[in-house]
Amino acid sequence: MTARTLITSLLAHGTLLAGAMAGEAWPWKPFSPVMRPPVPEMRAESGGQTPVDAFLMQALERQGLQMRPEATPEVLVRRVYLDLTGLAPTPEERAAFLADPSPAAYEKLVDRLLADPRHAERWARHWMDIWRYSDWAGWNDGGQIRDSQPHIWRWRDWIVESLAADKGYDAMVTDMLAADERAPEDPQALRATGFLARNYKLLSREQWLEDTVNHTTRAFLGLTVGCAKCHDHKKDPIPQTEYYAIRAIFEPHQVRQDQVPGEVDTVKAGLARVYDADPAVPTFLFVRGDERKPDKDHPITAAAPAFLGGSLEISPVSLPPAAVTPQKREFVRQALESASEKAFKEAKDDAPLALAKERALEAVLAVERLEEAGKKGTPEYQEAQKTAVAAQREEAVQTALRKVITATSAKAAAEEKKGDVAAADKALTEARDALNAALATAATPVTGECTPRAVTVYPAQSTGRRLAFARWLTRKDHPLTARVAVNYLWSRHFGAGLVPTVSDFGPGGRPPVNPALLDWLAADFMEHGWSLRHLHRTLCLSAAYRQSSMPGTDTAGPLRDPDNTRLWHFPARRLEAEAVRDNILYLTNGLDSTRGGPEIDEKQALTSPRRSLYLRCAPEKQAEFIQVFDGPSVVDCYERKPSVMPQQALAMLNSSLTRTRAGAAAAAWQAVTDDAEFVKEIFVRFLTREPQAEETALCLDFLKAGGSRSRENLILTLLNHHEFVTLR
Repeated sequence: MTARTLITSLLAHGTLLAGAMAGEAWPWKPFSPVMRPPVPEMRAESGGQTPVDAFLMQALERQGLQMRPEATPEVLVRRVYLDLTGLAPTPEERAAFLADPSPAAYEKLVDRLLADPRHAERWARHWMDIWRYSDWAGWNDGGQIRDSQPHIWRWRDWIVESLAADKGYDAMVTDMLAADERAPEDPQALRATGFLARNYKLLSREQWLEDTVNHTTRAFLGLTVGCAKCHDHKKDPIPQTEYYAIRAIFEPHQVRQDQVPGEVDTVKAGLARVYDADPAVPTFLFVRGDERKPDKDHPITAAAPAFLGGSLEISPVSLPPAAVTPQKREFVRQALESASEKAFKEAKDDAPLALAKERALEAVLAVERLEEAGKKGTPEYQEAQKTAVAAQREEAVQTALRKVITATSAKAAAEEKKGDVAAADKALTEARDALNAALATAATPVTGECTPRAVTVYPAQSTGRRLAFARWLTRKDHPLTARVAVNYLWSRHFGAGLVPTVSDFGPGGRPPVNPALLDWLAADFMEHGWSLRHLHRTLCLSAAYRQSSMPGTDTAGPLRDPDNTRLWHFPARRLEAEAVRDNILYLTNGLDSTRGGPEIDEKQALTSPRRSLYLRCAPEKQAEFIQVFDGPSVVDCYERKPSVMPQQALAMLNSSLTRTRAGAAAAAWQAVTDDAEFVKEIFVRFLTREPQAEETALCLDFLKAGGSRSRENLILTLLNHHEFVTLR
């Protein structure tokens, strides 16, 4: 194609966006409620499968283009497995699909893969990009947390579980923003607030809240509002006052670690969640965005952006005891009792003290339980108080006695080693005085009430602002939420969004390639209960998704739509970093399919058999193999930008991961003595197709000349084949 030919075509047909948008009959009104457009008619011979195709084909016809034929079954089965589960089909799965002649074979396969737990893991990583998942980062092995929160992996597991259960997207958004207000006693739902806890910044509360506002609006509204922090800006759809009105929604919130069943120490195991710590805290506009210059004369009230319509119906939320004093939950009491009993059993010289502590704890917990049962003031309660007071007195005696024993030993050691005898003598005297006082108290009649346990008491009421905001976001007449979600998911299936600027539907973004299709999908999405699974199914069953990725010999497509914006062929692209690593493990029988649990040290990326989803991903803590293949940025990852670098080829050829797994795979094929059969099997295994005759001949020549490790090296070669790392 010469430059003259290309210029002539562009002059005749116009650029894609200019020509296509000029002919669009459906207006693009991103800030008006979604309306369901009529589905264009499709010619019977067009090959269209779904309404998605009707919209796309109408747009293609305006450009004088048409879709490519359907991909071959081998290509299609590999594509849909990789796309929906992140893992290539096994030879058995490939054979089963190819052997099914029924017209519904592909549809049945899509349904099966959408119900596969591996689909939830695969697509959790996509949404984790958009929702900016990050494990904790800090100093002193977690002793000081700088970013995010420990145990944030529970939010990741919640995402996986929610997708596996096909939880509605609207319900997911609500829980991520306000599960502590919607379901304050449900620890499973509370995990979702990791979306907000993830924004924690030790060194700057202002940066924390700025990130919360900016990334909440980009994730759910597809709007960039950052410039409005400082001033009204033509590229931001909201004025400065409305920026701070959004901030006021989140102003009171803080993060905390709640205990989880089986462990009372939140350092070892906890639930990172948010709560409204200071419901009365005001929000002020910062003059020119300078936090040192708050306009305290005009406090800002929480509100939604006016141009999007509606208002926040804010009602304070009264919280149950489990949310106010979580350390008094029954499983925490039982864990404390178990730990105390264990300490007594393991005690040696301190056995009397350990027993006294155990009895005192049991007595105090008995009082707590009676209080919660509404029995305060009853004879049973009064008797429990007496028992607790007596037990605490005995604990005080045993504690003082242990101090006397310790001080006596310390004085003897000081005398023997000519140390500070005077100081040791003073300490012993004080210990004896304390013991005498404790004995005297224990000898008096039991009166009064026991000393309650020291527990953290959180506010008994939450503002309800975040819950109101979440409900406003997920109204069916909201202009943006469904459109933005659909566009994000479309972009991950087809490589680019219908709105190319996926996190910017505002004035600074680009218009959609097909506004009618986007609105139809958004309306259909909401009508089907905000089901992401339904949306996946709709897209994957379309002819647009099933078509060949090969451009063919027709020059019209490359001339009129060189970027394939209108999808006249399936957009082939490289797999994400996680899928590359996972398939190296999976196809060499080295993948551990265990799901969930704490993050795995990123340094183990070359040796751990777990899916890449579970590797630590945090600032300055990301697996090098993942980074080389353009892994997710924890700062901004609304879309991934693939690169081509020499380091990628080096990683695939020389890393211990690929070499070790190639060796393991070669060993597994020892029983296959025929080289031709071996070549056929590894092609089917790693590339989901049989080798061509020329490929077979080249491989057989290589095996003859390659020496003792020739099979291992041939497998390594296939791991480096462009088809292995390509979704096509």
